[in-house]
Amino acid sequence: MKLRYVNNQNKLDPMNGREIVRGEELEALLDDAQKNMPFVAELCGDNGFELVIGIAPDFGCVEHRRIDGDLPYLMAVSTQPRMKGGYVEFLMTDTPTPIAARYIISFGELKKIALHFLKTGERSDLVAWQVFDPSAMREETSN
Repeated sequence: MKLRYVNNQNKLDPMNGREIVRGEELEALLDDAQKNMPFVAELCGDNGFELVIGIAPDFGCVEHRRIDGDLPYLMAVSTQPRMKGGYVEFLMTDTPTPIAARYIISFGELKKIALHFLKTGERSDLVAWQVFDPSAMREETSN
């Protein structure tokens, strides 16, 4: 499968728009990206699906969805949650975008999910997948 990388925070990123076909390329891109402030990017598959990923130095988040925007939007949920409550902000076009703690996963999990998607075009079973719940922010910040 082929993926196209889209950096939603930095359009001047030299990797922005690049096609990725090899796991080594994807690993290098993700390792380099984690050096930045937390931000949102997309890995658009040639199969009609994409991963929207929040990338930070030690953690991230992953949403699996159709490229055409149709529902459902499925969020990766770790079997070993990193946070008990609250949220993390990822930059998207210079706008802080809060992601609820329940959707925060380790950077290692993010990489494995992305590599599995590149290889198979499918969601990884490394994590559970939940339909995105907009009320998660309210619930997790009120605790």
